[in-house]
Amino acid sequence: MKPNYLALRNLFGQSERFIVPLFQRPYVWTQEEQWEPLWDDIQAVAERVRQAGTGEAIKGHFLGSVVLEQRSHATGGLPIREVIDGQQRLTTLQVCLHAASHAMTASAAASAKIGQDDAGRLAGLAARQVAALTRNTLVSEDEEAYKVWPTNDDRAAFREVMDATGPDAIAPTSTKLSDAYRFFYAAAEQYLKEDSDGRVAQALAAAVQDHLRLIVLDLEGTDEPQAIFETLNARGTPLLPADLVKNWLLWEAQRQQSDLVALYQAHWRPFDSDSAYWRKKIGTGHASRPRVDTFLANWLSERRAEPVSATHIYEQFLRHVSPAAGVRPPVRPLMAEIQSRSQLYRSIDQPAQSGDRFTVFLNRLQAMDIVALHPLLMHLLARAGSDANDRNAIAEMLESYLVRRMVCGLNTRGYSTQFVKLIKPISEADPSSPAAPVVAQELTKAQDGSAVWPSDAKFEAEWLTRPLYGNLRRERLVMILRALEEALRAKKTKMEPTSVDFSMLQVEHVMPTSWQSHWPLPEGDRAEREAERSGHLNRIGNLTLVSSALNPTLSNAAWNHDNPKKSKRAALDEHSTLLLNKALVKYESWDEVRIGKRARALFDVAVGIWPAPPG
Repeated sequence: MKPNYLALRNLFGQSERFIVPLFQRPYVWTQEEQWEPLWDDIQAVAERVRQAGTGEAIKGHFLGSVVLEQRSHATGGLPIREVIDGQQRLTTLQVCLHAASHAMTASAAASAKIGQDDAGRLAGLAARQVAALTRNTLVSEDEEAYKVWPTNDDRAAFREVMDATGPDAIAPTSTKLSDAYRFFYAAAEQYLKEDSDGRVAQALAAAVQDHLRLIVLDLEGTDEPQAIFETLNARGTPLLPADLVKNWLLWEAQRQQSDLVALYQAHWRPFDSDSAYWRKKIGTGHASRPRVDTFLANWLSERRAEPVSATHIYEQFLRHVSPAAGVRPPVRPLMAEIQSRSQLYRSIDQPAQSGDRFTVFLNRLQAMDIVALHPLLMHLLARAGSDANDRNAIAEMLESYLVRRMVCGLNTRGYSTQFVKLIKPISEADPSSPAAPVVAQELTKAQDGSAVWPSDAKFEAEWLTRPLYGNLRRERLVMILRALEEALRAKKTKMEPTSVDFSMLQVEHVMPTSWQSHWPLPEGDRAEREAERSGHLNRIGNLTLVSSALNPTLSNAAWNHDNPKKSKRAALDEHSTLLLNKALVKYESWDEVRIGKRARALFDVAVGIWPAPPG
């Protein structure tokens, strides 16, 4: 590896192309993390140039390093160097130089307009000097004109920016590269605002040409590009495990002499082209990860039938593709499998709003915010013997298992291991047979352990007495109440269908937590009755769903009142279409006894939705 310490004039001043290979990630730099620090560096160097005396040495600024590898090129074509590392930096520099040259051109025009011809001439010269670093001339093909040629999914946006003659020539639609151009143009325009003599433009041109420097590492024949790529990061944006996996797959495809471009387009391009979905961080706190990494962890967990930590994805991937025998798998079917599993993952992560029992389960799983089942669900969706009927049966069992444990307050800590371990017995069964019997057998094994599937007796006892409000997150409680409502509607076969937007509904206490004003206790042992009442307030029998508009109206209102506008019962009857509430308003009065009675009525519905463990 040969290092060279080069100014941008020396790096971009030659007729040469820097091509970013397919295995590189798309452009990811942002204003706060990279563009603003880079411009601050450039402006600081320009100020040093302005303040330096004649012949005085100017301290340059080190921008980092890039790793390049010489590539063959067609006769008559420009020399090509492949960018092994540093594509974010090189791409950004090209956009920055292009935007700065346009700002200098605008400054020159403004000076000329007010008769400052010398200032206009100097600023115009500076603009042409900087622009020369962004374009190759005397080219045989159009794309050879671009000094840097990004990875596939950034090329259209890069071409639009680099072909633009100014900010007005760029479409208003936002891309990362057009946003970068606008930022650097605005920053340069502001810096050149007081350039009354053209010297500011001259200083800026000198700064970017001669005093911004990179260490350029040129690989030699014995260097291994893949290993080098895996150990280097761009400034401030470390490589994702998914970037390393992509790198390995495409390098291996090249080694296996596969059609690299066709393979990328068919099987990896969706991860790059839909980066808003796949690179978005999901989860909270230290568990927050880009979705593509979470998917890869899920895929590896499914394939290895063991939990894979999100912090060890690449190591586990290498273990998966580098068996003890040392024979690496063919890359084409491996990439096809990853792509097909990613589609299954997305169908689980973004389920349809309505459908069969399995689809209903996926939506309820989202409300419960339990992601430990994703590897198992991907396996079931890909399994030949698991048709719609089998998946529906499994969905009902899994949902019953989760909801019963949730209502009973049992912990979820072992779910990641427990549900991934289910994959092995399913995979050992006849692949053409249903998997539901295997799932039922495995879920009912631990009836005395920490993984117990609560019986009807246990479920009923907790359903009737456990305060669910305050112990369950709002989304989970809404999911339970919504499931009860939907079950009630399903029984009304003659009822006209009504579309209810449950996302707009809120959990409401029928008897309010601040009950003292309008819900007086009868005479007797008040302290004992208050304790009993407090114990009932947050139970399922006292909870319902109402619209956000109706909730403040109900607030602490009495159940019955001579004035219907002050009666909670009357408001529910008039404004709510939910069957949960239509059954509720039939009660003439509301107290602890009625709360218990309604809880039992709702339990009869609940056991139909979430049936008891088989056997």
